Amino acid sequence: MPAVPGGMPAGPSGTAVFGTPPGAPPAGYGAPQGFGAPPPGYGPPTGGPPVVIDVDKANGRKVIIGSVVAGALGLLAVISAIAGAVDGGGAIAVVLIIGLLLLALPIATIARAKKIFRQQHLVFEQQGLRWDDPEGAPWAVPWGELAAVSISKHTPMQVGTESIQDKLVGAASDKIVGERAHVRLDFYPADPSFPGRHPELAHLWERQGVQGGYRLPLGSNVQFIPEIAAAMARFAPSIYKGVNASEGFMGLS
Repeated sequence: MPAVPGGMPAGPSGTAVFGTPPGAPPAGYGAPQGFGAPPPGYGPPTGGPPVVIDVDKANGRKVIIGSVVAGALGLLAVISAIAGAVDGGGAIAVVLIIGLLLLALPIATIARAKKIFRQQHLVFEQQGLRWDDPEGAPWAVPWGELAAVSISKHTPMQVGTESIQDKLVGAASDKIVGERAHVRLDFYPADPSFPGRHPELAHLWERQGVQGGYRLPLGSNVQFIPEIAAAMARFAPSIYKGVNASEGFMGLS
């Protein structure tokens, strides 16, 4: 059986699977400061079938919607400029440039389709947490190696320097798919030797400003939040710390 980075065995499709962690980690290590008890109503784990969150499908749908909206607006702008529906040479040039910029988004989507739409699943199951990414960097972490798991929801604030393209596409997309917010899964190791056992997670360590833990960005689909909460309630309620909501300009803090 082949292995994924860090020595963890891999399944037939290159998906990380669970093994036995070397030794029991000391309790309480790595728990983020400021977290209290789990949200009310969370009892002992109930087990059951895995909960699979189809990250690629949801994010791919948003990319498609954004590309279609941008392409339609861009095509309309280009046609208007060429057909003389805009008065003045300067205005025609501006509309034409905006149209070409908007058309660049669907072109870029087509060029990067293989990367954008590759299979990516976040899996919650009895053994632990798993990232199913056969063409990327799959990993798996048993629940016993984690001190805490939380959801980060960050709503980016609108800034005056936002491009016309972003404003047009964002406004149209909001009407179709609803609220936009950065959703990330944060998880914290239960012992100091965790990084050595899981070098395949190094790219997620303290990502986007999280302190003392790992952050997995999941795109801007807020519908993931209740799915993750329900999965944590089923499999690891004692370490689930709820949702941390924030707002800012950069969308990363």
